[in-house]
Amino acid sequence: MTEQTPAVITPRSATIEPSAGAPFEAIRVARDVLHTSRTAGLATLDPHSGYPYTTATNIAVEPDGTPFFFAARLALHARNIEADPRISLVLAPFNKGDALTLPRLTLVGKAILMGDDEVPLAKARYIARYPKAKLYLSLPDTQLYRLTIEGVQINGGPARNASNITPGDLKTDLSEAEGLEAEATRLNAIKGEASRLAVLAGRKAGAWKITSIDPDGINLASASDLARLWFNERVTNVNQLGKAQNRTSK
Repeated sequence: MTEQTPAVITPRSATIEPSAGAPFEAIRVARDVLHTSRTAGLATLDPHSGYPYTTATNIAVEPDGTPFFFAARLALHARNIEADPRISLVLAPFNKGDALTLPRLTLVGKAILMGDDEVPLAKARYIARYPKAKLYLSLPDTQLYRLTIEGVQINGGPARNASNITPGDLKTDLSEAEGLEAEATRLNAIKGEASRLAVLAGRKAGAWKITSIDPDGINLASASDLARLWFNERVTNVNQLGKAQNRTSK
């Protein structure tokens, strides 16, 4: 008999009637929060006291939907991770009103230090979202960690809660889509294109920049906000990308 791995987020013992909650697209909401959150609460475990230690950090996302973050080697949370890689991230639009009325996403898993060969590309992706990060990413004790997600919880607001989402639901399949990410540079060179796409994603027009493109959508950033434009169907090449943009714009 195969033993089941214990859940990293312990389910509630109380029986909750599904009809008591308001319906919402839990996976889409969770993925949207993941891609458009600028700030995350990062909880690590103090190796001596056992108490959780929480700090705030910027969050970035790899093309396949894996979140990653910066930590200085001498920071308390970095030293905690070295002792015990189990962490939790909570992502939410912290600066946009009453947090309990808005979606927030909790991720639980293990922080993995990126290898030296991975850091240059990860830094470029991070700086695309946070241009001022050049100031601290150049420090000699810079470290970048990605989160291997083992548990997910999404709360969409009052009476909107889902714990049956899996880590795989947050992932983007990158197979056969190797050329998409490079298209961001070309589209950014077209005057007004990034702003147009941001408006389609529900944001106000302004100084936007495309930070990445993957088969499921386009990520955009301004000086103070992030946006995600989702495609209606999977895109794997430039021709499909052009068609997806035209369909989305209607």
